[in-house]
Amino acid sequence: MSTLSRRVLIRCPLSQASRHLAAFFKEHGNPDGDVAKLDLRVAAAVPGLPAPVSLSHPVVATLQYEAHPADMKPRFHVQWVPLGDQPLPAFAGALTVDSDEDYGSFFLVLDGRYEPPLGLAGQAFDAVVGHRIAESTADDLLARIRDYVEAAYRAEESGKPA
Repeated sequence: MSTLSRRVLIRCPLSQASRHLAAFFKEHGNPDGDVAKLDLRVAAAVPGLPAPVSLSHPVVATLQYEAHPADMKPRFHVQWVPLGDQPLPAFAGALTVDSDEDYGSFFLVLDGRYEPPLGLAGQAFDAVVGHRIAESTADDLLARIRDYVEAAYRAEESGKPA
């Protein structure tokens, strides 16, 4: 089992995080906003190759809100499973919101685990390059969410009277 932890700074008030995150998944999935289908892209450096390797693999990402009455920050269970018959790992973890130094931005944090496929060969691949691919996949997801949330926030702010 391999662990993965990534985060991204999002320039949007912490108080608006839940609403914008829900809107992202609703736009990219079913009407309830709990299942999103995304084609995650990967660009990972492979030892011995002069340029990063770019891959694209379709996954079904699922997001479920975890209600914790005492918790002021939203928390979501997130998982993705690859579509098709490619030997790619499934991922399960948490997508959480963490405060920044001020309330004008927040961190979106992705923590979780995945099992490299193909047994010992998959574990060896994960040690050499697979983990970088997993990090790049997570970074792509976080960047897409960040870009969406920041654009939605800017659009709302530009529509307010001066």
